Amino acid sequence: MSKRILVVDDERMITTTLSTLIQTVLKHNVTAFNDPVLALESEELERQQVDLIISDFMMPGMNGLEFFKNVKKKSPNTVSILLTGYADKENAIKSINEVGLYYYLEKPWDNGSLIKIVQNGLDKKELSDSLAQKYQELRESNREIARLYELLKMDFQQEVDNVKSLIISLANVIEAKDKYTDGHTRRVGIISKEIALKMGMSLEKANHVEMAGIIHDIGKVGVSEMILNKTGKLTEEEFEIMKRHTIVGETICKPLNCLQGCLDAVRHHHEKLNGTGYPDGLSGDEITLESRILAVADIFDALYSQRPYRDKLSLEKARQILLEDTERGCLDKVVVKTFFDLLDKDQLTDIIGH
Repeated sequence: MSKRILVVDDERMITTTLSTLIQTVLKHNVTAFNDPVLALESEELERQQVDLIISDFMMPGMNGLEFFKNVKKKSPNTVSILLTGYADKENAIKSINEVGLYYYLEKPWDNGSLIKIVQNGLDKKELSDSLAQKYQELRESNREIARLYELLKMDFQQEVDNVKSLIISLANVIEAKDKYTDGHTRRVGIISKEIALKMGMSLEKANHVEMAGIIHDIGKVGVSEMILNKTGKLTEEEFEIMKRHTIVGETICKPLNCLQGCLDAVRHHHEKLNGTGYPDGLSGDEITLESRILAVADIFDALYSQRPYRDKLSLEKARQILLEDTERGCLDKVVVKTFFDLLDKDQLTDIIGH
């Protein structure tokens, strides 16, 4: 593709010679100027349509160094070649750093060398333009990727919010069946998250623990209200039915991908470290930290709430029972201590009240 070249020299013979040489050998478009001021005001330069400029150093009114400084402001990517006499060689070398000069030629020049330098300069310009275009395309591509990512993130967050709303609705169904557990699941979720964060768990995992707390009793949807609201002690048969809510809860939640991180805690929040819990009789390290946290939050809120078979216990009594369960090897000591630290620093007051 034909390139646009400017030749600037106050001597008409030099501009004519150079223009003819370049047009004949390289077949590019050449415009000659005998006044650097007119060259700076040219339409091609104003529109940054000039690929390469050859300029003399010694010219009246403006030398080549000053000329190229002004060119740089208008068309920073134009390749610059300076023609200079031997006496001005030092200034030519100085201009390489000052104006980003591509090359300088001493007069008289060798035609073969000049053509080679011009062609190399044009190749450099083409490569530079190509890289700049690819960089711009990459930036635009990155902006598009970022835009799509934000849209996906918004869609994902919307899905998470929708699922969370569904979960809370399901939890409300359980609480509607069990008149003594109003707000229980939400409190357990928040308490569990606070414990998890204080123990150094990542926010993502802590959110899973909170979600598990909200849905941990979802399996009670399959338990009759007669059992849920029974004022006396459950029979052995009734207790076996009640214990199955952990398995039913896991089954209900398993099809939802966003709840996979909650399944273990939903199933195992009634397991005990000494192996006396249900439904799988797990013990020790077989019980995940998430399940251990949820167990403490669940037991505390049950003790500190009104129940069909007893009145709400005092905070001191609830703490005492948690300590006794810990000493019997049922609950995790670190989790219980972390929970007590939160209580002592009044970080759960807004959740549990006084």
